[in-house]
Amino acid sequence: MIKGSAQAILISFFVVVCIASAKGRSYDLNLDQCLQVAYQNNKTLLQLKQRINSARYKVEEARSVFFPQLSFRGSYTRLGRVPGFETPGLSIQMDSLLLQFPSMKADFGSKDNYNLTLSLQQPLFTWGRIKNSYEMTKHSLDLTKEEYRKTQQEIKFNVISLFYTTLLAKELIRVREGSIKRIEDHLSTVQERYNKGYASEFDVLRVKVQLANAKPPLVQAKNLHQLTLDNLKNLLGISLQDSVNLEGTLEFEPIEVDQSNAEEFAFENRPELKLVADQKKIAREALALAKAGDKPSLFGSANYEYKRPYYSEDTWKTDWNFTLALSLPLFDGFLTRSKVRGARSALKQLEITEEQIRDLIRLEISQAISDLNLAKEDILSQRENVKQAKESLKIAKVQYKKGMLTNLELMDTEFALTVAETNYLQALSNYLIAKAKYEKAIGKE
Repeated sequence: MIKGSAQAILISFFVVVCIASAKGRSYDLNLDQCLQVAYQNNKTLLQLKQRINSARYKVEEARSVFFPQLSFRGSYTRLGRVPGFETPGLSIQMDSLLLQFPSMKADFGSKDNYNLTLSLQQPLFTWGRIKNSYEMTKHSLDLTKEEYRKTQQEIKFNVISLFYTTLLAKELIRVREGSIKRIEDHLSTVQERYNKGYASEFDVLRVKVQLANAKPPLVQAKNLHQLTLDNLKNLLGISLQDSVNLEGTLEFEPIEVDQSNAEEFAFENRPELKLVADQKKIAREALALAKAGDKPSLFGSANYEYKRPYYSEDTWKTDWNFTLALSLPLFDGFLTRSKVRGARSALKQLEITEEQIRDLIRLEISQAISDLNLAKEDILSQRENVKQAKESLKIAKVQYKKGMLTNLELMDTEFALTVAETNYLQALSNYLIAKAKYEKAIGKE
């Protein structure tokens, strides 16, 4: 019995753990926290971080060429047959004396051959090839860092857009629920008046139709909230199973903008311009590298050997040698000239691209400022509309109860308030997103 109870408790424990795991974790995040989570978990940014590491290793790899290359090599060779020669025997008769010389055999080497070599190699002069290659890797690292910064700004804008769109959907749910509540209250009032004979059955039916029509927009708002929240989770690198509660409100905080100052700031901070600047540096190094294609190079090498046999001696001895090697291309089939021309053309393309990016930045800033001003005017207008719609509904309810207003007129007033509240919230969201778009346009971190 006890054993069965223990098994039941254990099974219950695992069930609870599995349910908890299935539900995922819970997050309460404001906008700044969302951005920090995205910077830490977004897959695209994580990939770019690894690209930065790879580029950094490339710099170290290119720098290693400046240093001498030291290597050790050891070998042992066993010869099956040692080359050599053999002289035949010789007999010489001198009077009564006979001189005999036996045959002789001489080997050119030894069966066991050992060689231990320490080698040192160092480029002495390469007409800037090594230096230019090294500088190219450094600029490539800077280029990758700017790509990371550019992507980070794009993710920042997307997070802000989804954050405020999600808040908008949440507020729209509140507005739709409030609208349904007002219609339900009005239905009760109309039903009561109908029971007393002050309202017609048609009035009751009209309100019921209005109530039915008010429910789909609530479902749409809920669906929008869930969709934008899931997209935000994906952008933040959070599991869709996790629960996220966004902490924030749609608030109007106007900012002053100036086209000239914005352009000046953007030209100093936009990662796109810094990207093309790094690309131009790489192109200049590539041009210098191309020009060195038909220039001489000088290399030095030194070897220190400890070997046996030592030439014709079957003993351990040391030996050394030093070599200077000069390489001078005489004719490369006009390869260097073609590379130089191609490098100059690539550099010219980047200069044109830079001007094109500046024009696009000016256009983007102009559009962002226009969107900001339009959203600002829309907020001021819609805020006044909400105020007037609330006051109109308040008056309309009193007049309806006194019989001074028809049911249809009250329904129109209620609908006008819902529209005004919806438009005001949309205007707030548009302004906040336009603000984020402006900050992205000027390259603000």
